Amino acid sequence: MPSAARVSLPSGFIHELAAATSRERVLSATAKWMPHIIEAERSSVALPSDGLHLQIYAMSGPLIIPQGTQLPINGSLVGQAFSSQQIVTVPDLVDSRSAEAHRLLDFGLRSAIVCPMVIGGRSLGTINLGNSKPNFFTPKHGQKLRTIVDLVASFIGAHARAESEYERASTDQLTSSLSRSAILEHLDQAFAQDRKPSLLYLDVDGFKTINDTHGHLHGDELLRVLAQRVEGVVREVDRLGRLGGDEFLIVVAEDPEGSAARRIAERIGAVCEAPVMFQSVRVQAKLSIGIASVPPTIGTAQGLLNDADEAMYEAKRSTNATAVADERIRSRARMVATIDRDLDIGLRTGTITHHFQPVRDITTREIMGAEALIRWDHALLGKIPPPLLVQRLERTGRTDAFTEWTLRTVAAHWCDLRRRIPWFRDKAVSVNLSPRQLAWRDYADVHRAISDEFDLRPEDLIVEVVESEEISIGDPAEQTLQALGEAGVLIALDDFGTGHNALSYLTRFQIAAIKFDRSLVSQANKTMQARTILAGLASICHELSIASLAEGIETEAEARVCQQLGITHGQGWHFGYPVPLETFVGEVTAEGPPVRLAGGLFEPLEAASTATRRLVD
Repeated sequence: MPSAARVSLPSGFIHELAAATSRERVLSATAKWMPHIIEAERSSVALPSDGLHLQIYAMSGPLIIPQGTQLPINGSLVGQAFSSQQIVTVPDLVDSRSAEAHRLLDFGLRSAIVCPMVIGGRSLGTINLGNSKPNFFTPKHGQKLRTIVDLVASFIGAHARAESEYERASTDQLTSSLSRSAILEHLDQAFAQDRKPSLLYLDVDGFKTINDTHGHLHGDELLRVLAQRVEGVVREVDRLGRLGGDEFLIVVAEDPEGSAARRIAERIGAVCEAPVMFQSVRVQAKLSIGIASVPPTIGTAQGLLNDADEAMYEAKRSTNATAVADERIRSRARMVATIDRDLDIGLRTGTITHHFQPVRDITTREIMGAEALIRWDHALLGKIPPPLLVQRLERTGRTDAFTEWTLRTVAAHWCDLRRRIPWFRDKAVSVNLSPRQLAWRDYADVHRAISDEFDLRPEDLIVEVVESEEISIGDPAEQTLQALGEAGVLIALDDFGTGHNALSYLTRFQIAAIKFDRSLVSQANKTMQARTILAGLASICHELSIASLAEGIETEAEARVCQQLGITHGQGWHFGYPVPLETFVGEVTAEGPPVRLAGGLFEPLEAASTATRRLVD
């Protein structure tokens, strides 16, 4: 607790603070004593309301700005102090363009000082003082005010820490909404009392990126602001709770058809559209919202929660901000549950396996290597789409184990293939890995260990990273790719042309090859724009001495135009389908050894061109 002795605070004030039994009584005592401690003609308190504004409350004397007035956080004196957590002093309000300045001037005030109340790094509000004289408030006033406010904040903090165990357990400490256990308990009670609730399941899109870009403090503040905005649009009978991370749940009472839930979702979308400002930082948040009402076949709280959860993920997958649970979504949820149940069995028994698709020299058509592609032909569900399989592995916490399994399985298959086809020994295989897999901090060490175990050179087991998924600066995935490059592991940039970081990746990582996405390749015979883009990209690859590969080649015409544009490698149905290992061995054996026996998939190309050497020199 700060010492009050340095500024000679009245003992009566300190005694009343110590005797206060609640935070409200602490503020009441502060209002009573403030005019006696600091020579201020007017004073007030500003507290946050809807996440965008601070609301004025009386402290002492007649208020100039009416009680209940909403002042914007962005553009007001109180908002500046609240956001910056620093004292704001205005020597002369005539020179201020703040939201409240003209109103203060109209009532004869000329100077003001605003001090934030901060507890545990969080702004609770501000204490605001005004005087009719310009240049009235000096640094000594600021020092005294800071001591008072810190003292008040310490007592408020003590009362907060002294709250009952139930209160702490039922309140989310970050957002002040209900905690996970409390909101789920409320949902259970709503079912037990037959209140026919609906649910809104909320998730902040791209929250990890916001945290990584702006820092966790701003990420936490964003969650607080969004929670305040959402709390401001729900009805009195409804409840908002934080499930954890960036996920929230709203229990909408007496809403069997979901009409109230849909209206609330619309209002949430409207209030959360406005950007959140942190001093000079502007953050635009987007929410995905899943809506679920009680269906005839699922009369349990858990069933409703599952519906809302699946609807939320459906909203994320679509271009809409909201999705309503229906039979199609429930059917997909049942399929996902079956996949999750059988994942371990599939990995253990080999029903989840890899097929190998050849990669060819686009001019000679010789096989230069292959890409290993994950496949699962489920006994009940049939062929599981690879993106869904990888997603479920990640969602169920199997990412690291699956990544190691992938490397070990592909390395073992490739070692077996090269043993059976000796002239294939210098050919390489690539594996597709997501940034989430590469974020595993042990990945680089595991990759090197498995390569050594199966006697593979660094360039034999190539990593393909999907360019359409962002790798932020400082991410563990970035560190992994840099470590792999330093160890001589070749890195290919997959799906080039579908994301937003293509050129930056070329400067940040040691890229050995770029794989142009089918969406570009398929247009090469149709539009001049596509040909121009591909020719330019192929030229960049040549200048940088890296391989260029056209994905999804399906016709001879596409292969020829890609060759004419300067692309070095090709892959697609026209060059060979993804097939099981045994089939791939048979196809390679049938083709026989190529004319050029040596050379890996994306082996280092010839030295850079003369133009590039001139730039380097």
